[in-house]
Amino acid sequence: MKIVKIIATALMAAVLAPPAVAQNAPDPHDPAAKKILDKVQQTTQSYETLRASFDWTLENKTQKTKDSKSGFMFIKGGKYKLILSGIEMFSDGTTMWTYSKDANEITISDVEEDDESITSNPTKIFDLYQKGFKYALKGEEQRNVKVKKDGKIVTEKKTCHIVDLYPESPKGKEFHTVELAIEKATTQIVSIDIKFKNGSDQIIEITEYKPNATMADALFTYDPAKYPGVEVNDMR
Repeated sequence: MKIVKIIATALMAAVLAPPAVAQNAPDPHDPAAKKILDKVQQTTQSYETLRASFDWTLENKTQKTKDSKSGFMFIKGGKYKLILSGIEMFSDGTTMWTYSKDANEITISDVEEDDESITSNPTKIFDLYQKGFKYALKGEEQRNVKVKKDGKIVTEKKTCHIVDLYPESPKGKEFHTVELAIEKATTQIVSIDIKFKNGSDQIIEITEYKPNATMADALFTYDPAKYPGVEVNDMR
C-alpha cells in the first residue's frame, strides 16, 4: 500500500480537468504565489525535525457522505512516519513499511526515488509545487483554522494566503486542484484541500506543528519485536 493510498485512503484523489490556459491567461507559475510557496518551503527546511497532528476528512458532496479521522506525522530529513486510524506508514528514506492493525500485517516496499507524490510521501506536501504543477495566488481570506490547545481542538480566525495548484499534465491524474491555505503570520500550511475529478474532496487540516522535536532514527524503521505475530508481505 502507498501512504495515503491510505491517506488515499489518507492524504489525497477528483470533477473536471482544469480548462486550457487561454492566450491572455496569467502566468501559470504566478510569481506572487511562488514567493509565498518558497517561504513555506524555507520555513519547513529550517526545522531539523517536524511533528504535526492533523485532521483528515474525505467528503463526497454528490453522495452527501463525510468521513473524518485524526492522525500524526513525523518528519526527519528524508525519513517520515504517519499514523492514521489503525494504519502506520514509515520510511527510512530507502524502504517503506505499511502496517495495518486490523489485518495485522506489514507490507514492505522500496521507496521510489522519482516519486514526487504526496500520496506516497507526506514530506512532499511542503514542496509539491516545485515539479509538475502550475500555481496561482487566489488572494487572502479570513479562515476558521483548527488549532490544538491543551489537548483539545479549537477554531480560531486566521488570515491566510490561498494558493491553488494545478497539474501541468492533468490527463491521468485523479485530482484537478490542490488548494493550500497558508497562515500569513507563520508561513505554515494550515489546510490542504485535494479536489478530485470524481467530485470528492480530501481535506487535511494541520492542527499543531512541533518543530525540532527529538526523534530517534528507530522511529522510522521496522522493529519486528514491536509487531508480534504480524504477517509480513515483502514486495521488494
